[in-house]
Formats: sequence, structure tokens, C-alpha cells
Amino acid sequence: MSNPEGAAASTPVLRRVGTARATALCYRVLIRQIVSVGRIAALSALGAIMIVVGWVVGNSSNSGAGADSGMIYDGASYADGFGLIVIVPIVSLVFAAASLGDARDDGTLVYLWLRPMGRMPLVVAAAAAAVTVSLPLCVIPTTLGGWFATDFVAESGGVALGALAAAALGTVAYSCLFVLLGLLFRKAVLWGIAYVLLWEGLAVGLGDFAERLSLRGYARSLLSQIADVDLGFTTYGLVTSIIVLASVSVVSLALAAVRLSRLNVD
Repeated sequence: MSNPEGAAASTPVLRRVGTARATALCYRVLIRQIVSVGRIAALSALGAIMIVVGWVVGNSSNSGAGADSGMIYDGASYADGFGLIVIVPIVSLVFAAASLGDARDDGTLVYLWLRPMGRMPLVVAAAAAAVTVSLPLCVIPTTLGGWFATDFVAESGGVALGALAAAALGTVAYSCLFVLLGLLFRKAVLWGIAYVLLWEGLAVGLGDFAERLSLRGYARSLLSQIADVDLGFTTYGLVTSIIVLASVSVVSLALAAVRLSRLNVD
């Protein structure tokens, strides 16, 4: 006769992986997945272009009465126009969309998805991996490019600090948002580019309401507030900008965890 109790006793019980351990495990796997020579080289070249052009802008500006304030404005505008509009969202998109999107497309996500652990550690690890790679590629060119464009005049340090803070917090917020996008759409990069160009680039010019729904509006407000430069757009308070960017990051990760739990992974 069969022994149900013995059979049940011999069945191995899978222990749930702790949150910290699960996050660290997924992070190690995913960061290796998204880092490639081609991506790093292409996006590093984009950052190098920003730095070089910033240096050219700074050296080609005219000196004279009132030149310092003009150079501060030029540096802040350059950090905003090239760094926060192009480099930060594009670099974040490439790595964040790939963090879970690539694993989903090539079938390796199932090995992490089937482990006895919560979905939030996997999502947090994906965002952390994307941020780890994206931060230096976003922050360094945005900060140096904006600073070089000021030609190092007095108070130019404020532009560099503002660009650093805006690029860093913007990168985190965009990365979390695009991790969610990578779980919602198969061609997440195409959808992300459409969002960056059509909404962040164009729709925000339609009015204050649209700008309030744009990450760029809050990132550039950080730059404007810290550098103490009026860039000619609606500016939100320093604390408000930080809270909104942080809230977008947290909500995006929470929604991504819900989406992942309902996703059919094979």
C-alpha cells in the first residue's frame, strides 16, 4: 500500500528567499544582462559629444560687461537642453527597458520568476541595475557639459551642482518608469522614444497642466532652483520637485511588481 504521509514528508519544501538576498541575487544576474560593449560605447560617445560641445560653447562666448550672468544662463540652458532632454531619458530608457525586457524576450526571466521570492525584489533589482549603469553615463556629461559651457565664471559651481542633482534624480525616476514600460510593452524602447519625443519634448509646451505630468519639468526645476537661473519656464519648488521625482520612482516600481505578478512568463 502507498504511504501518503511518507510521500508528503519526502516532498521537498521550497523556502522563500529573503528580500535582501533575492534583490542581491537578481541584481547580479540583471546587471550582467544589460551591460554590453555596444551600449556602453554608443552612449559614452553621446556623453562625450555633450562635454566637447559644452567646452566649445564656453570658449566661443563673448566676454564683457554682464558676461558672467549670460554664461551662467548658457551653461544651465545647455545642461537642460542636451542633458535633461536627450541624455538622461534616452540613456535611462536603453538600460531600464532592457533590464527585464531583454530577460523576458530571451526566456531567461522565467528562471528568476519561478524562484520562491516576491516580485518586488526582482523589480527593485532591475531598477537598481539600470540606475547603476545609467548614472555615470547621465550625470558626468550633463554636469561637465553644463559647467564647461559657463567657461568657469564666478557662480558656475551652482550650475554644475544643479545639473548633477537634476541628472541624478531624473535618471532614477526615468529608470523606474521605464522598467515598468519594459513589462508593459514588447518593443519598450520604441514606446519610450515616442514618450520622450512626443510628450517630454513637445506636449509639455502645450501648457502648465501638461508640464505637471512631465518628469522633465521637475528635473529642470531642480537645475533652475539650485543654479538660481531663470530658464523661462514654470518652476516648481525644490522640495516639490524632489518629492514628485521620488514618488514617481516608488509608484512605478509598485506598479511594475503588480504587472510582473500577473505576467505570463515562459
